[in-house]
Amino acid sequence: MGTDTKIKICGIKDLATLELCHELSVDYVGLNFSPRSPRGINRSGAEEILSIRHLPGFPKLVFLFFENSIEEIRTLTKEFKPDLIQLIRGDHFLTKEIWESYTNQKQLLPAIRIQSPIISDEELEPQSSLVILDSFQKGLGGGSGHVFPWEYVTNVKRPYLLAGGITPNNVQLALNTLKPYGIDVASGVETDGKKDPNKIKELVQNVRNV
Repeated sequence: MGTDTKIKICGIKDLATLELCHELSVDYVGLNFSPRSPRGINRSGAEEILSIRHLPGFPKLVFLFFENSIEEIRTLTKEFKPDLIQLIRGDHFLTKEIWESYTNQKQLLPAIRIQSPIISDEELEPQSSLVILDSFQKGLGGGSGHVFPWEYVTNVKRPYLLAGGITPNNVQLALNTLKPYGIDVASGVETDGKKDPNKIKELVQNVRNV
């Protein structure tokens, strides 16, 4: 199973981290444009680090938005054409129209912050081929470093990336407990608020050795 488990590293702000993710054949890389996030990146920063996007085997590119204006979301996605658009359920900035537009383009990657047990997949709205299940922290769209009770999502059959406090130390337990489609990590591979190359390498190794 380990080699099939997808890995997403989110909140990348520098070229060296993006290059490392490419070298390690990480499956998804996330750039966070939220004005709320300490991992937030702007257009010029994204343009600079995405200079390597043309390389063979480059990971799928995910843009994360939380409390961004709809105009900003549309402008950035039109310019950079990311593979997936990560939107947070419960973000009051978003309209039904914006959700539906990315659902129809098959770009939508909804992040659902888990606060109670999920009884069936029908609860995981909006519909998409892949979803992120994350912990809830008020005012944050993700990257809080908090683990939610994994037993809350044992009934979920839909492919999902497990987020919320995943680290190199607990990732094997998470995979053995839930067997998700993949994992989504931001703070879990950081030291003092910056991406730590050794933690990224350790995480990838631990996932692929399950």
